[in-house]
Amino acid sequence: MSRPRRVEGMARRSFLLGGLGAATLVVGSAWHQSVLAERFHQDWTALPKGRGPLPVIPVFDARKVGPVGHAQARRLRMNALQDACIGPLTPAAAALLHVPEAMARRWLSHSQSPYSGEVEEIAAIAGRPGMYLLNSSYEWGCTSLAAPSPSGTSARLLRTVDWAMDGLGRYVELARQDGRAGEYLNVTWPGAVGVVTAMAPGRFAAAINYAPNRSMFGSKLSDRLNNLAIAADTYANVSDPPAAHVLRMVFEEARTFEEARTLLEKLPIAKAAIFTLVGVEPAATCVIERDRRLFKTKTGIASAANAWRYSSFPGEWRAVGGDDDDPRGDNDERCDVIETFAGKPVEDFEWVMDPILNGGTRLAVEADPGNAHIRVRGYEESDDGETAEPVTEILDYRA
Repeated sequence: MSRPRRVEGMARRSFLLGGLGAATLVVGSAWHQSVLAERFHQDWTALPKGRGPLPVIPVFDARKVGPVGHAQARRLRMNALQDACIGPLTPAAAALLHVPEAMARRWLSHSQSPYSGEVEEIAAIAGRPGMYLLNSSYEWGCTSLAAPSPSGTSARLLRTVDWAMDGLGRYVELARQDGRAGEYLNVTWPGAVGVVTAMAPGRFAAAINYAPNRSMFGSKLSDRLNNLAIAADTYANVSDPPAAHVLRMVFEEARTFEEARTLLEKLPIAKAAIFTLVGVEPAATCVIERDRRLFKTKTGIASAANAWRYSSFPGEWRAVGGDDDDPRGDNDERCDVIETFAGKPVEDFEWVMDPILNGGTRLAVEADPGNAHIRVRGYEESDDGETAEPVTEILDYRA
Protein backbone atom coordinates (compact mmCIF):
# COMPACT_ATOMS: atom_id res chain seq x y z
CA MET A 1 0.00 0.00 0.00
CA SER A 2 1.12 3.57 -0.52
CA ARG A 3 2.76 5.60 2.23
CA PRO A 4 -0.35 7.78 2.78
CA ARG A 5 -2.49 4.65 3.31
CA ARG A 6 0.09 3.27 5.76
CA VAL A 7 0.09 6.55 7.68
CA GLU A 8 -3.70 6.47 7.63
CA GLY A 9 -3.58 3.02 9.18
CA MET A 10 -1.36 4.26 11.98
CA ALA A 11 -3.78 7.13 12.54
CA ARG A 12 -6.65 4.66 12.83
CA ARG A 13 -4.77 2.75 15.53
CA SER A 14 -4.25 6.02 17.40
CA PHE A 15 -7.93 6.86 17.03
CA LEU A 16 -8.88 3.43 18.36
CA LEU A 17 -6.86 4.17 21.47
CA GLY A 18 -8.41 7.59 21.85
CA GLY A 19 -5.88 10.13 23.07
CA LEU A 20 -3.39 7.47 24.06
CA GLY A 21 -0.62 8.80 21.84
CA ALA A 22 -0.86 12.33 23.20
CA ALA A 23 -1.12 11.10 26.77
CA THR A 24 1.95 8.89 26.52
CA LEU A 25 3.86 11.87 25.16
CA VAL A 26 3.10 13.73 28.37
CA VAL A 27 4.60 10.96 30.47
CA GLY A 28 7.65 10.71 28.23
CA SER A 29 7.13 7.25 26.70
CA ALA A 30 5.85 8.16 23.22
CA TRP A 31 9.14 7.27 21.54
CA HIS A 32 9.36 3.97 23.39
CA GLN A 33 5.77 3.21 22.42
CA SER A 34 6.37 3.97 18.74
CA VAL A 35 9.44 1.71 18.69
CA LEU A 36 7.49 -1.15 20.26
CA ALA A 37 4.63 -0.74 17.79
CA GLU A 38 6.90 -0.59 14.73
CA ARG A 39 8.91 -3.65 15.78
CA PHE A 40 5.72 -5.58 16.46
CA HIS A 41 4.33 -4.64 13.05
CA GLN A 42 7.55 -5.65 11.29
CA ASP A 43 7.57 -9.02 13.04
CA TRP A 44 3.90 -9.52 12.20
CA THR A 45 4.26 -8.76 8.49
CA ALA A 46 7.28 -11.10 8.31
CA LEU A 47 5.08 -14.10 9.18
CA PRO A 48 4.61 -16.55 6.27
CA LYS A 49 1.89 -15.60 3.77
CA GLY A 50 0.73 -17.24 0.57
CA ARG A 51 3.35 -20.00 0.67
CA GLY A 52 2.58 -23.65 1.25
CA PRO A 53 -0.57 -24.91 2.96
CA LEU A 54 -2.54 -22.09 4.56
CA PRO A 55 -4.83 -22.30 7.61
CA VAL A 56 -8.49 -23.12 7.09
CA ILE A 57 -11.03 -20.53 8.29
CA PRO A 58 -12.94 -22.10 11.19
CA VAL A 59 -16.73 -22.40 11.13
CA PHE A 60 -18.26 -22.03 14.60
CA ASP A 61 -21.85 -22.90 15.50
CA ALA A 62 -22.95 -20.03 17.76
CA ARG A 63 -26.69 -20.55 17.35
CA LYS A 64 -27.18 -21.69 20.94
CA VAL A 65 -24.34 -19.84 22.67
CA GLY A 66 -24.12 -16.55 20.74
CA PRO A 67 -21.02 -14.31 20.55
CA VAL A 68 -20.31 -14.79 24.27
CA GLY A 69 -20.07 -18.56 23.87
CA HIS A 70 -17.98 -18.02 20.73
CA ALA A 71 -15.56 -15.84 22.70
CA GLN A 72 -15.37 -18.38 25.52
CA ALA A 73 -14.68 -21.28 23.17
CA ARG A 74 -12.09 -19.32 21.18
CA ARG A 75 -10.52 -17.37 24.04
CA LEU A 76 -6.92 -17.95 22.94
CA ARG A 77 -7.65 -16.75 19.39
CA MET A 78 -9.58 -13.80 20.79
CA ASN A 79 -6.69 -12.77 23.03
CA ALA A 80 -4.22 -13.20 20.16
CA LEU A 81 -6.36 -11.01 17.93
CA GLN A 82 -6.66 -8.39 20.67
CA ASP A 83 -2.88 -8.35 21.08
CA ALA A 84 -2.39 -8.04 17.32
CA CYS A 85 -4.90 -5.19 16.93
CA ILE A 86 -3.73 -3.11 19.86
CA GLY A 87 -0.08 -4.14 19.81
CA PRO A 88 2.43 -4.04 22.67
CA LEU A 89 2.10 -1.16 25.13
CA THR A 90 4.53 0.53 27.48
CA PRO A 91 3.47 0.47 31.15
CA ALA A 92 2.28 4.08 30.85
CA ALA A 93 0.29 3.39 27.68
CA ALA A 94 -1.21 0.23 29.20
CA ALA A 95 -2.40 2.24 32.20
CA LEU A 96 -3.82 5.00 30.03
CA LEU A 97 -5.70 2.48 27.88
CA HIS A 98 -8.21 2.22 30.71
CA VAL A 99 -9.38 5.81 30.00
CA PRO A 100 -10.73 5.36 26.44
CA GLU A 101 -11.86 1.85 27.42
CA ALA A 102 -14.00 3.35 30.19
CA MET A 103 -15.40 5.92 27.73
CA ALA A 104 -16.37 3.18 25.27
CA ARG A 105 -17.90 1.12 28.07
CA ARG A 106 -20.01 4.03 29.27
CA TRP A 107 -21.15 4.83 25.72
CA LEU A 108 -22.18 1.26 24.90
CA SER A 109 -23.97 0.84 28.23
CA HIS A 110 -26.05 3.99 27.58
CA SER A 111 -26.78 3.25 23.92
CA GLN A 112 -29.90 1.55 22.65
CA SER A 113 -27.89 -1.46 21.55
CA PRO A 114 -29.37 -4.70 22.91
CA TYR A 115 -25.91 -6.25 22.77
CA SER A 116 -24.00 -4.09 25.28
CA GLY A 117 -24.44 -6.79 27.95
CA GLU A 118 -22.68 -9.27 25.67
CA VAL A 119 -19.70 -6.93 25.35
CA GLU A 120 -19.49 -6.76 29.14
CA GLU A 121 -19.45 -10.56 29.41
CA ILE A 122 -16.84 -10.87 26.65
CA ALA A 123 -14.64 -8.24 28.32
CA ALA A 124 -14.72 -10.34 31.50
CA ILE A 125 -13.72 -13.43 29.51
CA ALA A 126 -10.84 -11.56 27.84
CA GLY A 127 -9.51 -10.50 31.24
CA ARG A 128 -7.74 -7.43 29.86
CA PRO A 129 -8.78 -3.97 28.65
CA GLY A 130 -9.59 -3.29 25.01
CA MET A 131 -12.74 -5.28 24.23
CA TYR A 132 -15.07 -2.30 24.66
CA LEU A 133 -12.87 -0.27 22.29
CA LEU A 134 -12.68 -3.02 19.70
CA ASN A 135 -16.44 -3.47 19.80
CA SER A 136 -17.15 0.23 19.28
CA SER A 137 -14.27 1.32 17.06
CA TYR A 138 -16.07 1.17 13.64
CA GLU A 139 -12.94 1.83 11.61
CA TRP A 140 -13.76 -0.22 8.53
CA GLY A 141 -12.55 0.79 5.08
CA CYS A 142 -13.81 -1.36 2.23
CA THR A 143 -14.93 -1.80 -1.36
CA SER A 144 -18.28 -3.48 -2.10
CA LEU A 145 -20.49 -4.36 -5.07
CA ALA A 146 -24.18 -5.25 -5.20
CA ALA A 147 -25.08 -6.79 -8.55
CA PRO A 148 -26.77 -9.80 -10.18
CA SER A 149 -24.89 -13.09 -9.98
CA PRO A 150 -23.26 -14.58 -13.11
CA SER A 151 -26.19 -17.00 -13.55
CA GLY A 152 -28.63 -14.07 -13.69
CA THR A 153 -30.99 -15.90 -11.36
CA SER A 154 -29.84 -14.42 -8.04
CA ALA A 155 -27.95 -11.46 -6.53
CA ARG A 156 -24.33 -11.41 -5.38
CA LEU A 157 -22.35 -9.32 -2.91
CA LEU A 158 -18.62 -8.80 -3.44
CA ARG A 159 -16.74 -7.00 -0.68
CA THR A 160 -13.32 -6.44 0.82
CA VAL A 161 -12.55 -5.20 4.32
CA ASP A 162 -9.60 -2.78 4.46
CA TRP A 163 -8.49 -1.99 7.98
CA ALA A 164 -4.81 -1.50 8.79
CA MET A 165 -4.97 -3.66 11.90
CA ASP A 166 -2.85 -6.79 12.14
CA GLY A 167 -4.59 -10.10 12.75
CA LEU A 168 -8.00 -9.50 11.19
CA GLY A 169 -7.15 -11.76 8.25
CA ARG A 170 -5.46 -14.52 10.23
CA TYR A 171 -8.13 -14.81 12.92
CA VAL A 172 -11.33 -14.46 10.88
CA GLU A 173 -14.05 -17.08 11.45
CA LEU A 174 -17.48 -17.85 10.04
CA ALA A 175 -20.06 -18.00 12.84
CA ARG A 176 -23.49 -19.57 12.43
CA GLN A 177 -25.85 -17.30 14.36
CA ASP A 178 -29.61 -16.86 14.51
CA GLY A 179 -32.37 -14.51 15.57
CA ARG A 180 -36.13 -14.25 15.35
CA ALA A 181 -35.99 -14.05 11.55
CA GLY A 182 -33.79 -17.11 11.15
CA GLU A 183 -30.18 -18.20 10.78
CA TYR A 184 -27.38 -16.13 9.29
CA LEU A 185 -23.66 -16.62 8.61
CA ASN A 186 -21.49 -13.93 10.19
CA VAL A 187 -17.97 -13.27 8.87
CA THR A 188 -16.52 -12.26 12.21
CA TRP A 189 -13.89 -12.71 14.93
CA PRO A 190 -13.99 -14.19 18.45
CA GLY A 191 -15.03 -11.40 20.81
CA ALA A 192 -16.86 -9.33 18.17
CA VAL A 193 -20.52 -8.62 18.97
CA GLY A 194 -21.69 -6.70 15.89
CA VAL A 195 -21.96 -7.66 12.23
CA VAL A 196 -19.73 -6.21 9.51
CA THR A 197 -20.35 -8.77 6.75
CA ALA A 198 -22.95 -11.54 6.83
CA MET A 199 -25.35 -13.61 4.74
CA ALA A 200 -28.77 -14.94 5.68
CA PRO A 201 -29.43 -17.87 3.30
CA GLY A 202 -32.64 -17.36 1.37
CA ARG A 203 -33.05 -13.80 2.73
CA PHE A 204 -30.22 -11.33 2.04
CA ALA A 205 -26.53 -10.49 2.47
CA ALA A 206 -25.14 -7.16 3.65
CA ALA A 207 -21.94 -5.37 4.58
CA ILE A 208 -20.80 -2.11 6.19
CA ASN A 209 -18.35 0.29 4.57
CA TYR A 210 -16.67 3.07 6.50
CA ALA A 211 -18.22 6.39 5.47
CA PRO A 212 -16.38 9.67 4.85
CA ASN A 213 -15.50 11.77 7.86
CA ARG A 214 -17.39 14.95 8.53
CA SER A 215 -15.13 18.00 8.89
CA MET A 216 -16.12 19.09 12.36
CA PHE A 217 -14.64 22.58 12.06
CA GLY A 218 -14.15 22.98 8.34
CA SER A 219 -10.49 22.54 7.36
CA LYS A 220 -9.12 24.15 10.50
CA LEU A 221 -8.21 20.89 12.23
CA SER A 222 -5.69 18.26 11.26
CA ASP A 223 -7.08 14.83 10.35
CA ARG A 224 -6.07 13.41 13.72
CA LEU A 225 -7.66 16.21 15.71
CA ASN A 226 -10.74 16.00 13.51
CA ASN A 227 -10.96 12.24 14.20
CA LEU A 228 -10.75 12.91 17.92
CA ALA A 229 -13.52 15.51 17.57
CA ILE A 230 -15.65 12.96 15.69
CA ALA A 231 -15.02 10.39 18.43
CA ALA A 232 -16.00 12.87 21.12
CA ASP A 233 -19.15 13.79 19.20
CA THR A 234 -20.03 10.11 18.74
CA TYR A 235 -19.50 9.30 22.41
CA ALA A 236 -21.60 12.32 23.37
CA ASN A 237 -24.48 10.84 21.36
CA VAL A 238 -25.12 8.08 23.90
CA SER A 239 -28.55 6.96 22.72
CA ASP A 240 -27.77 5.59 19.23
CA PRO A 241 -26.11 2.16 18.74
CA PRO A 242 -23.00 1.48 16.64
CA ALA A 243 -23.57 0.68 12.97
CA ALA A 244 -22.28 -2.88 13.38
CA HIS A 245 -24.83 -3.49 16.13
CA VAL A 246 -27.57 -2.08 13.91
CA LEU A 247 -26.62 -4.45 11.10
CA ARG A 248 -26.81 -7.39 13.50
CA MET A 249 -30.30 -6.26 14.56
CA VAL A 250 -31.31 -6.30 10.89
CA PHE A 251 -30.06 -9.86 10.35
CA GLU A 252 -31.92 -11.04 13.43
CA GLU A 253 -35.19 -9.21 12.75
CA ALA A 254 -35.66 -8.76 8.98
CA ARG A 255 -37.24 -11.64 7.06
CA THR A 256 -36.89 -10.17 3.57
CA PHE A 257 -34.67 -7.92 1.49
CA GLU A 258 -37.36 -5.22 1.59
CA GLU A 259 -37.58 -5.32 5.40
CA ALA A 260 -33.80 -5.17 5.68
CA ARG A 261 -33.62 -2.19 3.35
CA THR A 262 -36.26 -0.27 5.32
CA LEU A 263 -34.52 -0.92 8.64
CA LEU A 264 -31.10 0.08 7.29
CA GLU A 265 -32.61 3.28 5.92
CA LYS A 266 -34.50 4.25 9.06
CA LEU A 267 -32.86 2.86 12.21
CA PRO A 268 -30.81 5.48 14.13
CA ILE A 269 -27.04 4.95 14.08
CA ALA A 270 -24.31 6.63 16.08
CA LYS A 271 -22.09 7.47 13.09
CA ALA A 272 -22.41 7.79 9.33
CA ALA A 273 -22.10 4.49 7.44
CA ILE A 274 -22.53 2.89 4.04
CA PHE A 275 -24.50 -0.37 3.74
CA THR A 276 -24.39 -2.69 0.72
CA LEU A 277 -27.39 -5.02 0.54
CA VAL A 278 -28.39 -7.83 -1.83
CA GLY A 279 -31.44 -10.08 -1.71
CA VAL A 280 -32.45 -13.29 -3.45
CA GLU A 281 -33.68 -11.97 -6.80
CA PRO A 282 -31.11 -10.55 -9.28
CA ALA A 283 -32.73 -7.10 -9.16
CA ALA A 284 -32.69 -6.98 -5.34
CA THR A 285 -29.48 -4.98 -4.98
CA CYS A 286 -28.71 -1.58 -3.49
CA VAL A 287 -26.27 0.65 -1.63
CA ILE A 288 -27.61 2.73 1.27
CA GLU A 289 -25.60 5.78 2.28
CA ARG A 290 -26.44 6.91 5.80
CA ASP A 291 -25.90 9.91 7.97
CA ARG A 292 -27.29 9.50 11.49
CA ARG A 293 -30.84 10.19 10.34
CA LEU A 294 -30.71 10.88 6.59
CA PHE A 295 -30.26 8.31 3.83
CA LYS A 296 -29.85 7.92 0.09
CA THR A 297 -30.46 4.55 -1.59
CA LYS A 298 -29.12 3.56 -5.02
CA THR A 299 -30.87 0.49 -6.42
CA GLY A 300 -29.70 -1.79 -9.22
CA ILE A 301 -25.99 -2.35 -9.79
CA ALA A 302 -24.33 -0.24 -7.10
CA SER A 303 -20.90 -0.04 -5.49
CA ALA A 304 -19.38 1.48 -2.40
CA ALA A 305 -15.92 2.40 -1.20
CA ASN A 306 -15.36 5.07 1.46
CA ALA A 307 -16.77 8.21 -0.17
CA TRP A 308 -20.33 9.34 -0.81
CA ARG A 309 -21.05 8.07 -4.33
CA TYR A 310 -24.77 8.75 -4.68
CA SER A 311 -25.64 11.37 -2.06
CA SER A 312 -24.72 14.82 -0.81
CA PHE A 313 -25.39 15.21 2.90
CA PRO A 314 -25.18 18.62 4.63
CA GLY A 315 -21.74 19.65 5.85
CA GLU A 316 -18.18 19.14 4.67
CA TRP A 317 -16.97 15.55 4.24
CA ARG A 318 -13.61 13.99 3.42
CA ALA A 319 -13.34 10.44 2.14
CA VAL A 320 -11.04 7.93 3.79
CA GLY A 321 -7.77 8.09 1.87
CA GLY A 322 -8.44 11.61 0.60
CA ASP A 323 -6.44 14.78 1.20
CA ASP A 324 -6.71 18.50 0.49
CA ASP A 325 -5.60 18.04 -3.13
CA ASP A 326 -7.77 14.98 -3.78
CA PRO A 327 -10.53 14.76 -1.13
CA ARG A 328 -12.07 11.61 -2.69
CA GLY A 329 -8.78 9.68 -2.86
CA ASP A 330 -8.95 6.48 -4.93
CA ASN A 331 -12.54 5.69 -3.93
CA ASP A 332 -14.04 6.33 -7.37
CA GLU A 333 -11.39 4.18 -9.02
CA ARG A 334 -12.04 1.29 -6.64
CA CYS A 335 -15.77 1.47 -7.36
CA ASP A 336 -15.19 1.62 -11.11
CA VAL A 337 -12.95 -1.46 -11.00
CA ILE A 338 -15.26 -3.60 -8.86
CA GLU A 339 -18.25 -2.71 -11.05
CA THR A 340 -16.51 -4.35 -14.03
CA PHE A 341 -17.17 -7.68 -12.27
CA ALA A 342 -20.95 -7.18 -12.06
CA GLY A 343 -22.62 -10.37 -13.31
CA LYS A 344 -19.32 -11.99 -14.27
CA PRO A 345 -18.02 -15.34 -12.99
CA VAL A 346 -14.88 -15.04 -10.86
CA GLU A 347 -12.45 -17.68 -9.65
CA ASP A 348 -10.14 -17.61 -6.65
CA PHE A 349 -11.01 -13.99 -5.82
CA GLU A 350 -9.45 -12.68 -9.02
CA TRP A 351 -11.46 -9.47 -8.58
CA VAL A 352 -9.36 -8.65 -5.50
CA MET A 353 -6.85 -6.63 -7.48
CA ASP A 354 -5.24 -3.20 -7.37
CA PRO A 355 -6.64 -0.72 -6.32
CA ILE A 356 -9.26 -2.84 -4.54
CA LEU A 357 -6.37 -4.83 -3.06
CA ASN A 358 -3.98 -2.73 -0.97
CA GLY A 359 -1.80 -3.00 2.12
CA GLY A 360 -4.79 -2.54 4.39
CA THR A 361 -6.90 -5.36 2.90
CA ARG A 362 -7.77 -8.02 5.48
CA LEU A 363 -10.81 -9.86 4.09
CA ALA A 364 -12.51 -10.68 0.81
CA VAL A 365 -16.04 -12.07 0.73
CA GLU A 366 -18.43 -13.30 -1.98
CA ALA A 367 -22.02 -13.97 -0.90
CA ASP A 368 -25.01 -15.26 -2.90
CA PRO A 369 -27.97 -15.59 -0.50
CA GLY A 370 -30.28 -16.97 -3.19
CA ASN A 371 -28.01 -19.99 -3.58
CA ALA A 372 -26.97 -20.02 0.11
CA HIS A 373 -23.33 -19.79 -0.94
CA ILE A 374 -20.56 -17.75 0.72
CA ARG A 375 -16.79 -17.64 0.14
CA VAL A 376 -14.25 -15.97 2.45
CA ARG A 377 -10.50 -15.41 2.41
CA GLY A 378 -8.19 -13.68 4.91
CA TYR A 379 -5.31 -11.35 3.96
CA GLU A 380 -2.49 -9.58 5.81
CA GLU A 381 -0.10 -6.83 4.78
CA SER A 382 2.88 -7.85 2.64
CA ASP A 383 6.47 -7.38 3.79
CA ASP A 384 6.92 -4.22 1.72
CA GLY A 385 3.62 -2.69 2.87
CA GLU A 386 2.49 -2.09 -0.70
CA THR A 387 -0.16 -4.78 -0.92
CA ALA A 388 -1.66 -7.72 1.00
CA GLU A 389 -1.30 -11.46 0.58
CA PRO A 390 -3.60 -14.39 1.41
CA VAL A 391 -3.07 -15.94 4.85
CA THR A 392 -5.96 -18.45 4.77
CA GLU A 393 -7.36 -20.96 2.36
CA ILE A 394 -10.57 -19.97 0.62
CA LEU A 395 -13.54 -21.02 2.72
CA ASP A 396 -16.26 -22.22 0.32
CA TYR A 397 -19.40 -22.76 2.38
CA ARG A 398 -22.92 -23.72 1.34
CA ALA A 399 -25.66 -23.61 3.92
